Amino acid sequence: MVGAETSPQDAFARAATAFADDDEHAQRLYDYASKLWFMFSTPVLSNGGTTRGLPISCFLNYVDDSREGITGHYTENAFLSSVGGGIGGCWNGVRSVGSKTSNGSESTGVIPFLKVVDAEMLAFSQGVTRRGSYAAYLDMSHPEIEEFLDVRKPTGGDINRKSTNLHHAVVVPDRFMQLIEGATKQEGFDDSWSLIDPHTNQVVKTVSAKTLWVKLIQNRVETGEPYIMFEDTVQNALPSFQKELGLKVHHSNL
Repeated sequence: MVGAETSPQDAFARAATAFADDDEHAQRLYDYASKLWFMFSTPVLSNGGTTRGLPISCFLNYVDDSREGITGHYTENAFLSSVGGGIGGCWNGVRSVGSKTSNGSESTGVIPFLKVVDAEMLAFSQGVTRRGSYAAYLDMSHPEIEEFLDVRKPTGGDINRKSTNLHHAVVVPDRFMQLIEGATKQEGFDDSWSLIDPHTNQVVKTVSAKTLWVKLIQNRVETGEPYIMFEDTVQNALPSFQKELGLKVHHSNL
């Protein structure tokens, strides 16, 4: 509640008035919220009719594979969290650990950079209502996918490479699930899955798809995550005009 508001009804009235087309529309919004037929999202209810924050729940951003891209991502996260939004960030394009950089050194990979985002979510709040919240997305073919699956698991591995204050998600294509189906139904099925560096497009490692899937499921049982985005299902559902423009969905939201 804001200012002199003393009840949820006051907040409903403020939000309804802020976003309605006219008085009649505002009354309907207020009545529906009061009857719990629908509810305003937190940023809409908290920020509607005020000068603070934005009435937007979720933002998506993409991390470019460069120092400027990564540091710019941190800055964007800070401002988006401060105006009330949850964030879904795509790390698919960031080169894997050990890859060469433009100055001849080796990349530290995705995991250490996620640790910075993890700290950001503790440092920046979503306006005055809640702390920042972020979901990191990574493709199942990224060379760091094995460690990424365990990144929120508080036990095992180096604590400095854990990120327990953010959420994580995987982008899964049909061809991966076809390997899982084959490995489940047929003994001795070749479920080899290539992990490909997004910078060089070279295969870095080959793993068992089924073993990777088991690790994913175990983490979901133990921690409730990662989220799963079935990439081809999403692309197939795009409106035709977006397909004609060559648009693609890289990831989803919080």
